Amino acid sequence: MAPPPPGPTPAARLLREYGWDLMLGSIAAFYAVMVPYTKVEESFNVQAMHDILYHNHHIDKYDHLEFPGVVPRTFIGALVIAILSLPAVLIMRVFQFPKIYSLLAVRLVLGCVNLTTLRLFRVEVKRKFGRHVEAFFVLLTAIQFHALFYSTRPLPNILALALVNLAYSFWFKGNYLCTLQALIIAAVVFRCDMILLLGTIGVALLLVFFSNGSRKMLHKHCSFMHWFHGTS
Repeated sequence: MAPPPPGPTPAARLLREYGWDLMLGSIAAFYAVMVPYTKVEESFNVQAMHDILYHNHHIDKYDHLEFPGVVPRTFIGALVIAILSLPAVLIMRVFQFPKIYSLLAVRLVLGCVNLTTLRLFRVEVKRKFGRHVEAFFVLLTAIQFHALFYSTRPLPNILALALVNLAYSFWFKGNYLCTLQALIIAAVVFRCDMILLLGTIGVALLLVFFSNGSRKMLHKHCSFMHWFHGTS
């Protein structure tokens, strides 16, 4: 009797599990390295992350005290990314690297956050629709320049994108409460126009609940009528 064929090696299993993530991450990192500088719409979050990382608790040195901007904005997204980037930036400060490397570090961390939530969404796509749809989803994301190029750029809508990916993964998983919570946070904290997506998904969930409730009531009614006719 021939021995069973050997199973996949650890490297093959690792590649099968994280190969798509490696491909998308490499493309996003390539864009960030090739175009490291930011534009004016990103200045608020870039300056906020700089001040958090380099001035820490010395709030009197923060740039936003002198240049607050026309529209009030939140520091929450910048604070989260700055905290996650802190170990890399501390190493760069010890070795006195130019600050452009710190900018690249926070952009790569932001990209990791977005791609991690995209992975959660992708896993649910594979679970619900199969590997072929998952592959098409990843390839479509990879060939769209806009999606991966902006995944590392500290814009308010990109900070909200992580929550949107998370919301879609919860939605596909059937966790409707977490879906609404993620979209509410995205709408309240980062982008008020997320209310449009929140409203659309909210209406869809209400229709699902009403549909399920109607089916249950109809089932109970039919069961009662069957019991009633059986006892009469």
